[in-house]
Amino acid sequence: MAGWDVHTHLIPPTVLAAVGSFGLTVDGDWLVVDGHERLPLRKLGDPAALLSWIDEQQLDGAVVSVPPALFRYDLGVEWAELLNEGLRSLAGPRLRVLGQLPLHDPAAAGVSSSLAAEGVFSGFALGTAGFGGLDEVWQVLDALEAFTLIHPGHSADKRLAAYYLSNLLGNPYETGLAAAELVFADVPGRFPGIRFCLCHGGGVTATLAGRWQRGIDTARPGIEPPSLSVADALRRFYVDDLVHDPAVLALLQTTFGADHVLAGSDWPFPMGSDQVDPDRAGAGERLTRPLGQGVAEG
Repeated sequence: MAGWDVHTHLIPPTVLAAVGSFGLTVDGDWLVVDGHERLPLRKLGDPAALLSWIDEQQLDGAVVSVPPALFRYDLGVEWAELLNEGLRSLAGPRLRVLGQLPLHDPAAAGVSSSLAAEGVFSGFALGTAGFGGLDEVWQVLDALEAFTLIHPGHSADKRLAAYYLSNLLGNPYETGLAAAELVFADVPGRFPGIRFCLCHGGGVTATLAGRWQRGIDTARPGIEPPSLSVADALRRFYVDDLVHDPAVLALLQTTFGADHVLAGSDWPFPMGSDQVDPDRAGAGERLTRPLGQGVAEG
């Protein structure tokens, strides 16, 4: 059975061409972003390596987003345009691309509409940089029924510096924080067309769903009850299956629904998967068809 890996990464060629500006430098085999974030250049800068992975896994293709170190929402529209130019050049029969939005810029909603109209982009990838005040963006993504990958960025908690905890604990926390913002702001209830997909199995989301509902039920401070229960809201999300634990995978199927657990490898990062499950790869094809080329079902 063939299918699509919904969670892979490449550095767009326009980023590599921009080294020397935008705070980009190269140190050996590493792309250095703003002097501290480091991205390995070999596979991340090589679309042919990703195509080899697709062949190795006997897949139809892969969905590409930029590594989270490149979200850089503080750079606004100019940076988003640079990334999207490079992503367009990567799109093809076996590589689908997720567009970059200048998320906190007033132009974000207009950019999402423009990218969708091209018929090139298969949705959008968003970092966990805070989702307040984005109703205009959600309105556009809702009308598009857009596949919208939520990928964690670097946690600001300095206690996570040791033991690689910035990734091992910080990434799952960041994804859970993003999911909580969406659930408590009633985004799944108000904008049901958006096909949000949470990376890394949704991080800590599934384990905290009951606690979040308890907070609603007991009217904890700052909570306005959303239109959906937490359980119903989470059933509107998709997640990838990248959890490295069969017991957690079973929890994901219970929490989000078995048909909402997609194949996602996080290629080519070391914390990714070595093998894509073909039984979960099929759904990725219909959910990530390029926007403007027919509405996906499901």
